[in-house]
Amino acid sequence: MQEGTVIGNIASDIGLDTENLSKRRLGIALGNGKYFLDVNKITGHLFIKKKIDRENICSFKDECILNLEALLESPLQMFSIEVEILDVNDNSPRFPFSVSFINISEAKVKDESFLLVKAVDPDVGNNSVCNYKLSENVFFDINVQIWKDDSVSADLLIKQTLDREEQAVHNLILTALDCGKPPLSGSINITVTILDDNDNAPKFERQVYQVEVSEKTSVGITFITVNATDADEGANAELLYSFNPHTSEESQIKFRLNSRTGELSVNEKLDFEESHQYVLFVQAKDNGPNPLTGHCKVIIKIIDSNDNQPEIIVASSQSSVFEDVPMGTVIALFSVTDLDSGNNGKVNCHISGSDEFKLQQTMDNVYALVTAELLDRERKSRFNITIVVKDEGTPPLTNNKTISLNILDVNDNTPSFSYSSYEIPIPENNIPGSLLCSITANDPDADLNGDLKYSIEEKNDSNNTLTKCFSINRDTGNIYSVQSFDYEKQTFYTFYVVAKDSGTPRLSSSVTVKINVLDENDNTPVIVSPWRPHGSIVSDVIPSTAEEGYLVTKVIAIDEDSIQNSRITYHLLQVTDQTLFSLNQYTGELRTRRRIGLRDSSKQRIVIQARDNGSPSLSSTVTILISKSDTEVKSLLTVNDNLETDYVSSLNMFLMVGLASVSFLLILTIVICAALKCQHNSSEDTEKTAHRISCYSQRDSMISDLPAHSTLYSSDAYWHSVLLAESRKGKMLVRQSMPNGTGFIVSSLESHPEQGTISQLAETPIQV
Repeated sequence: MQEGTVIGNIASDIGLDTENLSKRRLGIALGNGKYFLDVNKITGHLFIKKKIDRENICSFKDECILNLEALLESPLQMFSIEVEILDVNDNSPRFPFSVSFINISEAKVKDESFLLVKAVDPDVGNNSVCNYKLSENVFFDINVQIWKDDSVSADLLIKQTLDREEQAVHNLILTALDCGKPPLSGSINITVTILDDNDNAPKFERQVYQVEVSEKTSVGITFITVNATDADEGANAELLYSFNPHTSEESQIKFRLNSRTGELSVNEKLDFEESHQYVLFVQAKDNGPNPLTGHCKVIIKIIDSNDNQPEIIVASSQSSVFEDVPMGTVIALFSVTDLDSGNNGKVNCHISGSDEFKLQQTMDNVYALVTAELLDRERKSRFNITIVVKDEGTPPLTNNKTISLNILDVNDNTPSFSYSSYEIPIPENNIPGSLLCSITANDPDADLNGDLKYSIEEKNDSNNTLTKCFSINRDTGNIYSVQSFDYEKQTFYTFYVVAKDSGTPRLSSSVTVKINVLDENDNTPVIVSPWRPHGSIVSDVIPSTAEEGYLVTKVIAIDEDSIQNSRITYHLLQVTDQTLFSLNQYTGELRTRRRIGLRDSSKQRIVIQARDNGSPSLSSTVTILISKSDTEVKSLLTVNDNLETDYVSSLNMFLMVGLASVSFLLILTIVICAALKCQHNSSEDTEKTAHRISCYSQRDSMISDLPAHSTLYSSDAYWHSVLLAESRKGKMLVRQSMPNGTGFIVSSLESHPEQGTISQLAETPIQV
């Protein structure tokens, strides 16, 4: 029925008029039929909402019922409705596939039956399948059977003897019919193949197959194909290959037989060392109803290949030895094996990259690893000895094993210093306790054998004087000063530093260390000429007739420092008339620049500075008061030009001439008295100072004795020279350089009692 078709009226069935129907709101509430049926809420008609297919809803059921629940509101009422769906013949019978194949042996007899494919019709009753028909033929017919459930099936019957050679294939058409009005039908093609009768057994080409297979043949590789033939045809000639039960289980695991082609292939890795030969029993069975079989034997000989690496088995080995072991000491004992046969099992053995060891063969395939040279831990403390074995196969296989060997230390190395001697410069006036240098040695031995202790030894056994000057850290080799050094007292120190290890026996070595004390500018120049008492001014006289270049005086200063620090230059700090005097900065000579004139002042004040070349430089000054005198006074004073006396002021030449004889007699008397007094003092001083006082130079150990009244000379204006100054009271100071230029000597001769010793003079503060 089509959609919208009215199949009943619910309102009339339940006795409800249309006026009350709209008030009570009729509707379909529940049930499996609500998707296909619905009700008109105004008229109460039940109609088809969606087209109904009985076969989809109630497939292969004799009765098909749709249930509905109708609902009335105000008051609430519910009514059950059942709608039966009646079948119509709208489906044709159909087979599950379009062609059916049937194989029938030519040996089958007449009236034998074969079940045919059954057709299906989803309709029920007479609308379903009720009969079968077969197309006309000579050899086959059908037998239709009706079962208790009214289902119908058909069997194929042989009407006469079949002959495959006469007709091998028969094509039939089977038709299924229903009993509907009008009747519908469906058909299927049936192909009947006449099978050959199996009356011939399979036969192999050979009864025994022999084949050689290398053990290195890969899994899956086919090495032989066994072939059998069958005189029958069709299934009777279709052969399946398999292993006969006589074949061992091991062989069946090692090899695979293709049941269709007869190909034999490797199924598992072969091993010649496991088995040299395998025997397989193969059978071929046809596919006939009564299968027949043929048999053969396959003998497989396994060919050895070089597939086993040589093996190294260490029986014993040492992990460490002392470095002083003798040559030939056994380090390890091992054996070599190879599971292969023939040349594949012959093994050669050698050591790789270690000349200190060698192999000794004690018996077949047994070797001893021994030392070939004397060992030295300091050169190499650990060895990884690689033993390499190689067989004679093609291609050859190799293997190796590494034996680790630690070399234990022996105290066989003395400590060694980096240099054969050390020369260390240090400044004077250093702080006691300061680090001067670090002298370290190297000992390649290990642990206590290389643990060094340092000490200081005197170069000459001299009452351990160096221990008062230096100390050394036993562990680090650091050398410290114990006292402050003075270059002017000692310029260098020489001693040994001994490094001794802690091994047994203890080994030691020493190195010479020379400490050079560097000079610092720590001494102020001392002006020794012209000499003057502490804090006094030097007085000197110059003739009024002095010409240009006249040597007025010579300033001499000494400095106990050395080299640059003792180089002294002289400078004019103050001068009354700068045009009158000039000073040589290197010799200290004060000379006139020009002739002295009558207009020049009779008093000239000059301040001269003696400055060393240190950094910073130190200096001393001397103040000289120069007076101008006439010719007669000068001639009287030349008796002793070094005498420092306080004389009266010069009389004016014109006054002396005017006074005439009175003045001349007065001056002559004064000069004679002064000369007599000077001669008397000189003889007393000579008796009191019969011995000579000398100063020891800090730069050398020589003592200089110069004779009295030595002549002043200079050999080097820039460096040390013999310097001599005589005071008018008999004082002489000498500074002389040594022949090798390494020192100087300062001596004092014929000291005046009032002047003190040389050291007192040197310590006298200098007017700056």
